Amino acid sequence: MGLDAYVYCRCWQDGTAAPPPVGPVGLDEEGYLNLLLPWEGNEDAHAAFDTWVERACPHEQMEQAGERVSNWAGLRLFQQTLEAAGWSHFPTLHAGLPSGNGGWMPAEQAARMLDELDFFVHRARIGDEVVLVDEATGQELMTYVAAYCGVTTLGPGYRAGVDPDGFFVLDPDADPPVTLFRASRFEQRVLPDGQLEFTGGGMTARVAMPPIGGQRTPPPRFKVESRPRSAADFDYIVGALRRLCAASVATGNPVMWC
Repeated sequence: MGLDAYVYCRCWQDGTAAPPPVGPVGLDEEGYLNLLLPWEGNEDAHAAFDTWVERACPHEQMEQAGERVSNWAGLRLFQQTLEAAGWSHFPTLHAGLPSGNGGWMPAEQAARMLDELDFFVHRARIGDEVVLVDEATGQELMTYVAAYCGVTTLGPGYRAGVDPDGFFVLDPDADPPVTLFRASRFEQRVLPDGQLEFTGGGMTARVAMPPIGGQRTPPPRFKVESRPRSAADFDYIVGALRRLCAASVATGNPVMWC
C-alpha cells in the first residue's frame, strides 16, 4: 500500500489522439478522463473506452508521467522531516501531499512544489531520526514515525515500535492499552514455545510475536539512538515528485493522486 500518481498527456486536449470510438468523453467531477455515461447499461461502451485509452496516443494510458511516490510509512516520514525543518518553508507540500489515495493537485501548485523541493534539497535543515538498531552491526531495523505513534509492527495481542523514549511493546486489547515492555537498550531471546522474551531497562516480558530482525537468525541485542539524516535519504520521493510536478507544469494538467 502506498501513494502513486500520474499526469495526463495533452494528446486528447490537443486533438492529436485517435478519435474515441464512443462518447461523450471528458473530464468527470473528480478530474479523471472518462466516458461520461453511467456504467450500468453502458458496460460495452466503457470497455471500448478503456481500450481506446490504452492505444489512443504514444503515451501509455495517456499519461505524460506516472510514478510510485512511496509507501505510506515513507511518505509520513518525509512529512515528519518537512515539519521538523519548518512547514513555513513548504506550504505547498503541506497542503498538496494527500492523506490518502485520490484527489488531484493543479499545475499552479505543482510549480510551487518544485521550488519547495529545491529548497528541501539544497537549503533545509534536516533533523535527526530515532531508530532501533542491531547493537552488533548498527543495522537500522525500525524508524520512529510520529503519525503512527511509533508503531511499526502489529499482530494479535501486540503492537511494537520505537519512539524517542525507546523500543516498546503494547497490549492493544487492554483499555487503555498497557505497556508490556519498554527499554532503550535490550535483548531478545526466542523461547522454545516460539514466544519472544525481552529483557532490558529493568523489565522482562514474554510476547507472542515474530523476532525483531528476521526469523532465521534474529539478532540478540538492540539499542535505540538518534541518527543524522540528509535530504538525500528522501531522493526516491523527491525524484518522483519532481518528475510529476515537471510534467504537470509542462502540460498544464493536474497531478492525479491514486
